[in-house]
Amino acid sequence: MDTRERRAVGGEIRALSNLMRRKILEFAPPPEDPEFTEMQGQLLGFLSHHPDREICQKDVEEAFCIRRSTASRLLKKLEAAGFITRRSVFRDARLKQVVLTPKAQKLHQQIEQRLDKMEELLTEGISDQELEQFMATVEKLKKNLS
Repeated sequence: MDTRERRAVGGEIRALSNLMRRKILEFAPPPEDPEFTEMQGQLLGFLSHHPDREICQKDVEEAFCIRRSTASRLLKKLEAAGFITRRSVFRDARLKQVVLTPKAQKLHQQIEQRLDKMEELLTEGISDQELEQFMATVEKLKKNLS
């Protein structure tokens, strides 16, 4: 295939990502706070999906591959907005466990509903076999970038 006719994988992924963001915003407006970021939503999801785990700042840094200063700013903003609290850990008073507030749990449920709608829309008309092949290809792309 001529290189001018070939579609760039990275460009297609970026275009798909942009379309997904626009569609999610159509489903429901962003949270009341206009400064609420996608990363903050991802962190709320991470905490929500690990309710039995004692998650501290270090765990956030590792899970999202971010620096300590970035994690600190992120957690401070979420705490100031009333989405999380930090409490001392029994085994080590220096560590602070990050805990979701009821406000964050409610917001996370709304976000999950939007994501479920997006998944339904994305996979409409796609067979299980096509979806499995897509996921296998995505894994290879991620491995290539690691």
